[in-house]
Amino acid sequence: MVLVTGVLTSYPVSHVDLIETERYNQQGLGSALLIEELSFAGTPVPTVTPKIPLGTYVSLEAMQKNPELGTTIVPTYTPTPGIRLHTYPYHDERVTRAFEKIFNDEKLYLYHTSAGTSQDYFFIQAVTDSEDEVFHALRTVCQAYYLIRKADETVAPGAVELQMIQTSRKPAGTFRITPELANMLVSKEVTVQQFYIKNVIF
Repeated sequence: MVLVTGVLTSYPVSHVDLIETERYNQQGLGSALLIEELSFAGTPVPTVTPKIPLGTYVSLEAMQKNPELGTTIVPTYTPTPGIRLHTYPYHDERVTRAFEKIFNDEKLYLYHTSAGTSQDYFFIQAVTDSEDEVFHALRTVCQAYYLIRKADETVAPGAVELQMIQTSRKPAGTFRITPELANMLVSKEVTVQQFYIKNVIF
């Protein structure tokens, strides 16, 4: 590559963040850097998460009635579930191709897929660097899962596991989406914001 100073240089591929490079190429920024991209927090430590979704306890109405709500509930924690990208693909290539087609149609480009934590679970890791991208990925994954089940329930996965991360590797939300949850979001029974709060398991 040629640096902005005009110096010709090269780097091992192992030192190149391919996801970040692809994202910048798609944005057409050239050699420019977004200010928020200049900070790098490093690899995050796995977080612990409540066993019960936050939405069970927290709502704007509840907070108005009981401003001390946060101090009256004793949190119970569990380790972050083992939902992660595996080195082996989902066992049915037709399912992978179907998800990929819908993702491309809906302009969800930065993702990886693999097998999930169970044989019939499909895993997706999506790169999301803003709230809009998080919600877009969540809606798109639920829509894809809903359409695949509608086309052929016998082929569709039993559940879809979604892990969203920022390009800095910070977690942006982890979900295990069942057919019922996908249908709930697609049919607009809840808003995507409500869906996120109620079902995120980080």
